[in-house]
Amino acid sequence: MTEQEHHSTKPEDRVSLIQRLGIGVGGFPAFTGGLCVQTLAQPIFQIVMGLNPVLFGVAMTIPRLLDAFTDPLIGRWSDRSASRFGRRRPFIFVGSIVMAITFALIWFASPSWGNVALFLWLTTTSILFYLAYAIFVVPLTSLTYEVTPDYHERTRFMAFWATFSMIAGLVMNFYAPAAQWEGFGSPVIGTRWVALGISVVVFAGLGIIPAMVAKERFGTRRSSDTEIGFIEAIRQAVSSKPLLLLIAVIFALNFCGTIAGSLAQYVVIYHVLDGDIKAGIALNALNGVCYSIIGFITIPLTAWIGTRIGKRRTVQLALVLSSLGGIGKWVLVTPSHPYLLLFDSLLSGPLWATIGVLIPSMMADLCDYDELEHGERREGVIGAVFAWITKVGLSFTFLFSGLVLQFSGFDQSIKLQSPHTITIMRLFFAGASFAAPIFAIICLHYYSITEARAYEIRSLLERRRGVL
Repeated sequence: MTEQEHHSTKPEDRVSLIQRLGIGVGGFPAFTGGLCVQTLAQPIFQIVMGLNPVLFGVAMTIPRLLDAFTDPLIGRWSDRSASRFGRRRPFIFVGSIVMAITFALIWFASPSWGNVALFLWLTTTSILFYLAYAIFVVPLTSLTYEVTPDYHERTRFMAFWATFSMIAGLVMNFYAPAAQWEGFGSPVIGTRWVALGISVVVFAGLGIIPAMVAKERFGTRRSSDTEIGFIEAIRQAVSSKPLLLLIAVIFALNFCGTIAGSLAQYVVIYHVLDGDIKAGIALNALNGVCYSIIGFITIPLTAWIGTRIGKRRTVQLALVLSSLGGIGKWVLVTPSHPYLLLFDSLLSGPLWATIGVLIPSMMADLCDYDELEHGERREGVIGAVFAWITKVGLSFTFLFSGLVLQFSGFDQSIKLQSPHTITIMRLFFAGASFAAPIFAIICLHYYSITEARAYEIRSLLERRRGVL
């Protein structure tokens, strides 16, 4: 069978609408928790409070380095759990509540503090928040991988997950501008109120829903009756060639994409709008809205194309388009026509919706591959290893972006930056957006789990341990 030939999804493999919505809504707090600290902290801690860009980058990096220990431990703990409430749901419930509490704490720093105090507060509170986030998101992500055994139904389900994530991304564009509202008295106070709303509505409110309504496919069943040690489980996971290839793809896209996103604020504010911070934040938010609109259009299209030409080829098509967007960033982001940058979303926007649907679907296929190789269901460990490496890439981008700003000669105390500074920021902004998709296309060329191989793996697993 070639990658263009198709299997039909069995009725018993379909995920009900209630489960699609009940688990899929978790994509909203999962997406928000992954990016909201950086999204709000950069304009408040770095631009408003004046925290050194390098110290800000270090503060964003340290918590994600600690995830190297917490994420796999939580994933393994979840895999090996066998409570009457399921393997994943207790973690999701507790994590959502603790996330809400710790997120609100981050924003009580004072503008009167010096660099050291601001750095220590941001680092400490971020560590607490990301620990709670790991307790929530690692088991939740594992739950999405195991919701159905069918290759195509995984893509259809992940379209729901990606839709809620895209809604979260759309709403996130308004958090920083909302905190600037003059009615709050100051951006610092405004951020505290916005963060409180996020804590109550998003993390505690929406985050708890999957824990209440999800039906776990493996229920109270342990990952296996074998006793593969924790270190050995990690070693086996990171030795998987398909997993390493997906990690390379997402690491590159997250690293370079977030560098571009981080520098975009500075390019728009200081290149396009001559240092107007408030107008720059608003224009970046509008650009984010355009990305979200393109994403909403792309999600159902991705699900449709992915079930016809294959997941790998669909992602590669989006990567080609995004690489063209990297070239376009040099032309479209210009002070002579500020709103021309909104057209960037037509080239670069489809990629993020595509990987939001298909990379998790491919990860679910990979979990079957891992069970066939090693005899365990360990979505938690695999998801944690994947998430940690990609999160580290995400965190290092803020450190790297800070170094780029230092190298460029950026001076936050002046409104008009030098031509040299602007050129350096633009080169990294456009260059990162072009290089990452090219690298990802090459990696995906060697990814081997096609539709035919996925159904073959499923057949072998069901022959070995029965239908689940």
